[in-house]
Amino acid sequence: MIIFKETEKFILKDVNVCIPKGTVVGIIGTSGAGKTTFLKLLCGLLKPEKGEVYTFHKEPVKNRKRNGNRLSFLFTDFPLMKSELSLEQNFLEQKLIYGMKENDFRQRYERLGRILGFDEYLQSSPRVLSLGQRRRAELGLVFLRETELCVMDEPGIGLDLNAKECLKQLILEKKEKGATVLISSHDMSEIAETCDRILLLDRGRVVYYGDKNMLLQRYAPIKKCELSFEGEIPSFEDMPILHYELDNNHLTITFHSHHISAAEILSHITSQTTILTVKMTDGNLVDTIKAMVGGER
Repeated sequence: MIIFKETEKFILKDVNVCIPKGTVVGIIGTSGAGKTTFLKLLCGLLKPEKGEVYTFHKEPVKNRKRNGNRLSFLFTDFPLMKSELSLEQNFLEQKLIYGMKENDFRQRYERLGRILGFDEYLQSSPRVLSLGQRRRAELGLVFLRETELCVMDEPGIGLDLNAKECLKQLILEKKEKGATVLISSHDMSEIAETCDRILLLDRGRVVYYGDKNMLLQRYAPIKKCELSFEGEIPSFEDMPILHYELDNNHLTITFHSHHISAAEILSHITSQTTILTVKMTDGNLVDTIKAMVGGER
């Protein structure tokens, strides 16, 4: 659905990415890493200086109008609403622009108003709203149409926890209907919860692109096993574990999953004593990504 071939623009250098239909991708990176540029390229709002970009198998700049009927987007520097109109008038204008049927429009408009909470200020102008109120309405416009592609640049800015949960619900609904969703965010926990794939940019280059679980397996192999036992204290002589702590009959083991598996550790322990409870903790996606990009620059 989306292809970047040796693409360069501003800070972005030699980007090669293929995003299939029906995938939710989180675009992650520190400020200035190229996240917004990447998203604007695929929407046709920017033209690459080098290389190629294809969205729906077409060059997005040349086919901006045609592709516009198939995608919806949100950028902080690209206003979706006219300040001289009320929220309701802005939604009605979108209905006319895209030729939405009255019943379909009304059903989606009223449902989004309830879910996102902007139905309380439909007669207000965007200019008098707070950042959070305006963002709720903007997200309503993004999800108003049944588009095949949804692109959002930092959608969680200004949202409280309740609104972020609503956003997560809407993203998952899009995914269930087979749409492709791309989200850039500084909130890595938000990305971790909603996305299938991670695109990690660092100073304009792709550091990682792929399944988020594979990211953990590759870059966060340190895991922890907590268990309680009854009987003899197990011995770990000659076992390639990193560390263990014993507190009465509770044992915490830290190990490198590339060197030994959890199954091997548990088999070793059960050969010596009786295990009562087990809790496995995988590497943390948020901490892994932070470590990979070295924090904010």
